[in-house]
Amino acid sequence: MPLYDTAASGGIESYIRLVWLFTFSITVLTLLLCYLYLRIKKTRKREQLSREFSYLVIEELEIERARISRELHDTVLPLVRGESVSDSIRLICINLMPPDFTRLSLKESLAMLCAQFSGRSGIECACSIEENFNFSAVGAETQLHLYRMIQEALNNIEKHSKAKRSSLTVRKDTRSSFENIIICVSDDGVGIQNLSAENEGLGMRSIRQRAAIIGANVDFISESENGLMVRIEYTPSNLNEEQPNG
Repeated sequence: MPLYDTAASGGIESYIRLVWLFTFSITVLTLLLCYLYLRIKKTRKREQLSREFSYLVIEELEIERARISRELHDTVLPLVRGESVSDSIRLICINLMPPDFTRLSLKESLAMLCAQFSGRSGIECACSIEENFNFSAVGAETQLHLYRMIQEALNNIEKHSKAKRSSLTVRKDTRSSFENIIICVSDDGVGIQNLSAENEGLGMRSIRQRAAIIGANVDFISESENGLMVRIEYTPSNLNEEQPNG
């Protein structure tokens, strides 16, 4: 066989091997990408189902809270004679019932929530909501979630913090082009040692669940003996949300 025929044959074999190697690599890469896509899709589906389940649970919880509040107010309260007990039951009814955002804006409801918390617990609560701030870009359902998250954070302060002072701050994030809403609830209490998902209480998990439902980010920032801050960041994104009075 002539030398050039041998060289040509060897070149063709090398070319075929490269083609097969390239084809094999592309096939493996394609299968890997398909696998990763399916895993991501499955994970997102699981997260979506988890959010939907949490939403249904919390929706039923709100319905049950309203029912219990009405039962206490209409059935139990008329039977009570002691003024202090009556006041306690009225307070429970107020806390259980969702705010009426058609009558009071979320801004006014939060100011009232802080005043009630301070009067009940004896813990000073400074409420600072940015001047001219409103929640017009936030639907009523999301407003309720934000209200409940703040309410839960204040309840945790009352139950666990041993604080003397607390604060609620609501402002817009001027560094963001999306007009993010920043909400911070903080106290000067004992804080939480070794803060992690494993030792979060029911109240903190409830806050995380509500945050996941509305697509907000929540952080618990704590130093031992230096209080706890609950920081919520929410980006109004659904322009088709119902526009309540804000």
